[in-house]
Amino acid sequence: MDTKIRLLAVTDIRGTIAISDDDRIEWGSPEDKRLFKEITTQSGVVVMGRKTYEAIGRKLPGRYNVVLSSKAHFRCEAPDLVLNGSVNNVVKILFERGFTDMCVIGGQAVFSQFLKSGMVTDLHLTIEPIILPDGLNLFSNIDKQFLLRLEKTHILNSKGSIYIHYRIEKVGSKI
Repeated sequence: MDTKIRLLAVTDIRGTIAISDDDRIEWGSPEDKRLFKEITTQSGVVVMGRKTYEAIGRKLPGRYNVVLSSKAHFRCEAPDLVLNGSVNNVVKILFERGFTDMCVIGGQAVFSQFLKSGMVTDLHLTIEPIILPDGLNLFSNIDKQFLLRLEKTHILNSKGSIYIHYRIEKVGSKI
């Protein structure tokens, strides 16, 4: 399978991605939101967990919205596709539907599952110049080492929001 799987996230300087499960990330910069829209629209597919989808509150237009959940009902409009299963099965199903580029956009459990699978090819991170109260970190329970190669950095605004693109070079052994 020749598939590009990108992880996209905005964090504070400590790697916090959300203050709570239903955080709408209103602390992220407009520049990050524009970059997020550009990358995910180019990909055409966004993959997320149910809590992330419900925090967004709607389908993201111009993208195929995939939600990983064991629930079939949502507090907002239904996504394009609801899947429940392993990351390998999710990627296989999307590949069989003709998708070879997908963006994983949250939350923590979904980010961690995809990273642990060893299938993620790229990390796109925006680091906002803010320190949030304790919340959810980007990853949890990672027990392997991931070697990254810097592809691109860009300062997004005068406040100091920084975009970083890494390619995953190698997944190491368990620590």
